[in-house]
Amino acid sequence: MISRIDISVIIPAYNAGNTISKLIDSLILESEVSIEVIIVNDGSTDNTGNILSQYTDDRLIIIDQHNQGLSAARNAGLAVHRGRWVVFLDADDDIEPGALAARYRLAEHHDIDLLICNGKRLDSHGNFRNYIHHRQRYNRVINGFQWIKHCVNQREWPHYVWLQLIKSSYITENNFSYRQLWSHEDICWTMNLSLANGRVFISDVADYSYIINDMSITHRSDYYEIRAASYIDIIAWIQQQSRHNRYSSVSRHLKRHALREARHFFGLLKRKVTERKKLQIAFQQQVSFSSLLHGVSSLSDMVFLLKLYLKLKRG
Repeated sequence: MISRIDISVIIPAYNAGNTISKLIDSLILESEVSIEVIIVNDGSTDNTGNILSQYTDDRLIIIDQHNQGLSAARNAGLAVHRGRWVVFLDADDDIEPGALAARYRLAEHHDIDLLICNGKRLDSHGNFRNYIHHRQRYNRVINGFQWIKHCVNQREWPHYVWLQLIKSSYITENNFSYRQLWSHEDICWTMNLSLANGRVFISDVADYSYIINDMSITHRSDYYEIRAASYIDIIAWIQQQSRHNRYSSVSRHLKRHALREARHFFGLLKRKVTERKKLQIAFQQQVSFSSLLHGVSSLSDMVFLLKLYLKLKRG
């Protein structure tokens, strides 16, 4: 039994038999900080469960559940975690050796609520493509509202949860959980972290490798509808936050960001999805066009909004 846990590592796993062992083997080598590794086997139909059952390290906690998606899997991990800090990892990616200890020391030193690190995008052969972000306010403590304004102004929102180290008390005190989305759930989660206006530190250290998988579910044609529907939910949710009095100082920035997410929806609507009419109706029912208009900050935004309006009206 671990008496003190510095970091809870939460990993959703769905049909991760080809990759999960590599990540676990790397994590259990960690000796500089005390960790627990909570793996949520989200209804896998491959050999993921058999692989997990072979581990005897008492730092591993295995949760088996029916397939419910990333959001539900991460919430299941949050419900049982015991660490002072929380890290979310994906079962098919890589984190640098010693990265957890380095994140822990940095977060404790600056007495923050949220640490954002950098990461590298790699192709399926392991070749470097680019860094996840490069326009952040690095190596200084800012508050959540300042981070929102900077990200919106720079048009760079690094919402990927595997870059984060989050203080557990910050999660529990603000009652954070993942929205039940089947895609892009990281966006609302990270915005909630920033809207709580805690102490944030952004590091330029790239300690995580995101492997671009062309065979991923996100590139499947039948997943485009899910992604587009999720964007509608996200845009409507951001607009809802922008109307709260407690967020008045960042209301305009939230509206601008909702407009930016609408660009992603438009790209799917224009080229990828098949059920266009259904998605057009859902968008018009859930999203406020006047709020999108209040998010316009450039001629490019205005041109885009006009294109979106015409697309929605004409089909």
